[in-house]
Amino acid sequence: MLETICLSFVRIIIVFQLNRISCIDSSSDLKNVSMVLNHLLKSYDRYHRPTYGGEPDKVIVDIYVRSMGGISELDMEYSFDCFFRQRWTDKRLIYNQTSVMNYTSLPVSFQMFSKIWKPDTYFYNGRRSYIHSVPHVNRFFRIANDGTILYSQRLTIRATCVMNLRNLPLDTQRCTLLIGSFAYDSEETVYEWNNNSAVDVQSNLIMNQFSLFDASVGKRFLDSDNRTRSIIYVVFAFRRHVGYFLLQLYIPCILIVFLSWVGLWLNREATNDRINLGVTTVLTLIFVIIEGKKDLPKVSYITALDLFLAVCFIFVFSTLFEFALVHYYTKARTGDLNENMRDLEDYVIRTDNTDSNNHDIISSDVHLVYRPSVAATPSLKSETSNNVAYKCWRNFHCKPAYSAFQGRALKNIFYANSESKIDIIARTLYPLAFFIFNFIYWTYYLYASRQQSKGEQT
Repeated sequence: MLETICLSFVRIIIVFQLNRISCIDSSSDLKNVSMVLNHLLKSYDRYHRPTYGGEPDKVIVDIYVRSMGGISELDMEYSFDCFFRQRWTDKRLIYNQTSVMNYTSLPVSFQMFSKIWKPDTYFYNGRRSYIHSVPHVNRFFRIANDGTILYSQRLTIRATCVMNLRNLPLDTQRCTLLIGSFAYDSEETVYEWNNNSAVDVQSNLIMNQFSLFDASVGKRFLDSDNRTRSIIYVVFAFRRHVGYFLLQLYIPCILIVFLSWVGLWLNREATNDRINLGVTTVLTLIFVIIEGKKDLPKVSYITALDLFLAVCFIFVFSTLFEFALVHYYTKARTGDLNENMRDLEDYVIRTDNTDSNNHDIISSDVHLVYRPSVAATPSLKSETSNNVAYKCWRNFHCKPAYSAFQGRALKNIFYANSESKIDIIARTLYPLAFFIFNFIYWTYYLYASRQQSKGEQT
């Protein structure tokens, strides 16, 4: 029993001594790190680059894209959120690994970061880029034992993007980001991409109007102000989603064109109905075009969307013009039925083959005769004045046109020419022409969009 108590007491003493030793070692390690950093900065000159007077310093860059922001055709710009990492080697910061507990890299504060040299990286086509600072500034800084420095920061980069909208909305856009030094030329600082992972994109990246399908990188030299600068670039290739334009513009315009063809099946006498339908479809299409294009840039060339909307407008307007031709070339009077009836009150119905003396009806083919021409005949006046029975007979066979609405004469006048040959031809010609246009339109621009995507990938 006594031996057990002694062993437990000895164990407690050993554990206490080990903890004390570890605390002393950790505090000594921290002192060693501070001593190493202070020693590195003792004779350090942050105003000169590491290889001043020698070879150019090499800055290795890689980007991890977290999300893509909006792509604005009006402002010709795009934005994305990323981790922007830079690596360079400063041999003046090499330290002994054993003196800091075998740390291969030291995460240090930004107070020290402000005391060392860093490249003046610059986005040549950038706009309003900023670093995230909530809840703290999103960046970190590490120094490896061989003097390699890793500087990572979370940025939202907004840059210009020159877009070609000729195939809009079946287009593919290529947006470039140029990265280089602001002050140093290629003989002082050289930028290169990380060979292992130059640009990585988050796997579940989702965009509203576009899809990112490629991100290619490269490097080149830029000559400006009699100086040659080292520049690296990344090209983001975006393919536009057509669904929004189909629902908001293409399908409504096609339905409006179909609606304008309803007038082709209306009688030529329905003047008000056909004019109202034509004017309504024209105004509706104009409203759809204005609302659909208000968020698109005003370019000097014709886009695929402009061509489709223009052709739809031509089809809708031409149906109104077609009725004008039908109205002009019609043989019978057109217009409201009540107006025709008032105009025909001075007409009477009689047959073609009648005797000049007694106007007996011989044929059953009836036509209209102007009433004054009948009433002004002298022989007819003299005979009818003495023959009351003939007056009754004439009133029975020569009735005013409006009282014989169901008769054959009124049917010949109003309905013999109500279906125009122009309307009959247009019923086939308009749908056929619109179908041919759509076939050529979609075939051409889908092929052009595919070729544009292949060209950007290469």
